[in-house]
Amino acid sequence: MSYISKWFHDVWNIFTRELRLIGRDNGVMLIFCFAGLVYPLLYNWIYHDGVVDEMPVAVVDNSRGSYSHRYVQKFDATRECAIAYDCVSMAEAEELMKEQKVHGILYIPSDFDSRLALGEQAFLSTYADMSTFLYYKNMTIASNLVMLDEVHQIQAEHYAAKGFTGQDAVQLIEPVQYDDARLYNPNISFTMFFIYMALMMILQQVMFYGSSTLAGTLREEGRSFAQLVEGGHGMGRIVLGRGAAYFLVFLFLGAYGAVLVPHLFHLPMHAAWWDMMLFLAFFVADIIVFSFTWSSGIYKRETVLVLLLFVSPIAVFLTGFTWPTENFPIFWRIVSYVFPTTFGCRAYMTLSQTGNLSAIAPELWAMTLQTVVYYVLASAAILVENRK
Repeated sequence: MSYISKWFHDVWNIFTRELRLIGRDNGVMLIFCFAGLVYPLLYNWIYHDGVVDEMPVAVVDNSRGSYSHRYVQKFDATRECAIAYDCVSMAEAEELMKEQKVHGILYIPSDFDSRLALGEQAFLSTYADMSTFLYYKNMTIASNLVMLDEVHQIQAEHYAAKGFTGQDAVQLIEPVQYDDARLYNPNISFTMFFIYMALMMILQQVMFYGSSTLAGTLREEGRSFAQLVEGGHGMGRIVLGRGAAYFLVFLFLGAYGAVLVPHLFHLPMHAAWWDMMLFLAFFVADIIVFSFTWSSGIYKRETVLVLLLFVSPIAVFLTGFTWPTENFPIFWRIVSYVFPTTFGCRAYMTLSQTGNLSAIAPELWAMTLQTVVYYVLASAAILVENRK
């Protein structure tokens, strides 16, 4: 048998062995089937209603003037909030929030109208029930929208008192006019921010924890994942053979989670399925060699559970889901480059909302570079394992 034939023969044997190992390990199958198939449905079901309309709010208006009355009327007219109670004190409003009759409080101090009448800066306060982020979002959006509208109207009244009316007043208030058009998330739905990140995060975490569990099992049984089926060593063949087995599994899981599940829950999906599958091929290859590299340090199955609790919140934060990546300290920005989801989540969201494959070209290049680096590291881990 020639070297090339032997090379492909070894890759095939490793590929089939890895599939058998996956199928025989109940823990790994539970991770792949439950987490890979159920979690995408579960997250979409829980966060399907990503918008809360007409959230009940209590107002405490200590000013009782024309400006505060107008502000409350406009606040009540927003889609996000509805004034359910007019309270005489903060204590009464706080009691309503404790009883879950309202999920927010709008507090207007007694000097609100007098300050505005004198042309001074006025203040008001909003409080939100933080049992869910959606309540805070609604309070913030509603108060900001009304505040901006009030600023324009107060300015128009001041200019009208000075003799500027009509178009002259408009030009003074807003020299450059603009239209607020939210192309991809007009309702500012929390689902649009969270679900796209969660679907890619599930793929990475399931791959890492599944392969790590299997590596820990083999080591506990005195076996090694770093040898050929017929004995001997071969770094490239082992990585490619094992990787092909996981690529087959996770390309299916990726298509299920990234294409089928959003369709079932009617999430916006503007990308063609072949563009999505091309992106998934890059991402799945990246998470496979990423998992091979780090799972080489797992010696017990139980270690995976500890890593699950420790690594998952960090990986989620570093995607930029909860905090803009531009505001990361340089240390955390460098750490974020360790995880494929840093680029995969961003690419998936962009591709889903724009449908433009060229828009994610930087992320595809970054994932390709990650794949090459982790392939080298995974091969080096096999070399170290064999020497041990």
